[in-house]
Amino acid sequence: MLDREQIEAYHRDGYLHVKQLFTPEETEELASEMVRVINEWGQETIGWPGPWRARYLAEEEQQTTKAVFMHNPHFYSSTWGRVIFHEGLVGAVQDLIGDVVQWHHTVLHAKPPEKGTPFPMHQDYPFYPHDALDFIDCLVHLDDTPLESGALQVVPKSHKDGPLEHITGQGTAPHLPTDKYHPDFIDSIPIAAKKGDVIFFSYCLIHWSNVNRTNNWRKSVRFGYHKADMRPVNKDLNEPYNNIIAGGFKTNPSATA
Repeated sequence: MLDREQIEAYHRDGYLHVKQLFTPEETEELASEMVRVINEWGQETIGWPGPWRARYLAEEEQQTTKAVFMHNPHFYSSTWGRVIFHEGLVGAVQDLIGDVVQWHHTVLHAKPPEKGTPFPMHQDYPFYPHDALDFIDCLVHLDDTPLESGALQVVPKSHKDGPLEHITGQGTAPHLPTDKYHPDFIDSIPIAAKKGDVIFFSYCLIHWSNVNRTNNWRKSVRFGYHKADMRPVNKDLNEPYNNIIAGGFKTNPSATA
């Protein structure tokens, strides 16, 4: 699926942009189904709460941004359930972390036109910390995503620092301290993507995105996969931890021949 240069680039930089992993026909079907899911089941919010908004938004915009988040679109659409096993998507993940991969989540991040919410610099690790680092987030693009639409921006090689301390607590989504981790202080690379493209990135990679100020939606769906022998941090070792195996076979370490 991926060539050696792509695999090396992912491990070196912490991310990989694969163009047109989904065919135009696949993308059109997925986008159409997602629009229906949003229309029938979605709810619009201002986006992530927290003190970071004062550093990323003008005062008059801090309560007026828009976002639609949807967990588990396969609860509403069989089309989206099949994507969990998409040959190209899972094959790329296997090339990056090994043959046996376990699905963890699917989440829509949709930025409506004109004031689609930004996201502050953060890692995804604090949202679902596991006991190892072979956890890949895969951002599937359903729309063309130029820079001005609030495209993903990444800090290359930042995954090598491992999990960082985030601002957490009541009334805020996890984010890195804005007095240090902010676009004013840290260089990042915007990734303008086309519909059908996928960006693979480590859940320890620092990333963020700006406001969508275009007249078009910016819809992308994040799939999370990890090695099947990983477990959530602080989960009791005696408590089973199983989820969908998207590739390979999960062996039982306690099984005897």
